[in-house]
Amino acid sequence: MSEKATKRQELIKEAYRFGYFVGYKGHTEWVSWVSKKKGEIYEKAKLFGIYNEVRTAYEKGIEDGKARRLKEIELGLSKLESEIIPESTKEATKTKEKEEIEEEYQAFAKTPKIMEPPEILKLIKSLEAPKMLSLPKMLGGEE
Repeated sequence: MSEKATKRQELIKEAYRFGYFVGYKGHTEWVSWVSKKKGEIYEKAKLFGIYNEVRTAYEKGIEDGKARRLKEIELGLSKLESEIIPESTKEATKTKEKEEIEEEYQAFAKTPKIMEPPEILKLIKSLEAPKMLSLPKMLGGEE
């Protein structure tokens, strides 16, 4: 095979792989780095005269990537939780989380300033309730 034919094949493979990546990861094509990379691939394809083949490979890669992503999502959702995470790991994780939460709460409880109401609440208590919160006159409210 000639060097030019090898480069053409590599470019088609690159287009397919990039399309597959974009489809699998769920990237949109108008994002700057995706459109830039796609543009670079298409420019190389125009130089080799295989633009249509590269475009087809890229689109096929996107379709295949999306299909695999959806298949893996469906497989992941169909598995039972016990198949994904063993019981012993769940229990160990729960106890560790409880301990971390308790430690965090203990540290929080030791700071008295946080537990006391802020000064602004004392100021609000001295104000009257807004009139809009009381019933209208027609419904037996005060004036």
